[in-house]
Amino acid sequence: MNPLQKHVEELFSGYKPTRQVRELKDEILSNLEAKVADLAADGMEYSQAVEQAKAGIASIEGLIEGQVFYDVSRYRAELVQTALLYCLAAWIVTIPMRLVGIAGQLSLLLPAIAVILSIIYFAVRKPAAGDNRRFEPFDHAAAARNRKLAWILWSIFMLAMTASTTALHMGSNIWFGRPLHISGPYQFGVLAASYVRPLVSIVIPLLFNASIRLKLKYEAGENHVG
Repeated sequence: MNPLQKHVEELFSGYKPTRQVRELKDEILSNLEAKVADLAADGMEYSQAVEQAKAGIASIEGLIEGQVFYDVSRYRAELVQTALLYCLAAWIVTIPMRLVGIAGQLSLLLPAIAVILSIIYFAVRKPAAGDNRRFEPFDHAAAARNRKLAWILWSIFMLAMTASTTALHMGSNIWFGRPLHISGPYQFGVLAASYVRPLVSIVIPLLFNASIRLKLKYEAGENHVG
């Protein structure tokens, strides 16, 4: 690998090799080779011409049109941290459900997920620095579509769960036209918790929101504090 090729590979070392990136690499290498040839033709030493050409392109940030690149390590660390906070909040919400005995597996599942996320967070929380930083392209349109789909699916899920809970607790009353009778605070608590429990799943579409926000926060070329 000649010095120009090595320089170009170093420039793109942190970027995912998409078609646009590969095309830009070829274009930059071609321009550098042409620049060196011109300088050499003017009498400059080859090694000096190479160094001068390389100095002319020290960074590629902003050269890729139509795409935003984000710092992968910082994004992942904060996304895991956000997921952990959401999970802990969801677990706190289930505490009243445990009092009426309908939390079910959520009382064990959510703390287990929180422990796993904590381990992952401590493993990835230290961001890469310098040449070790890695960037990937961010397709905002695709992310927005995925976010919208996540909210649609969650809404359908909530409608289905609400209908299922209503049928389970009030189906016969509705079918036979009888008034709903709640015998006391405990039965009311059970009924209310049955409707609230599926809301815990809102953490999933919220994470889609957080993903877009964090990718923009850690956009390449911006001096973010993380």
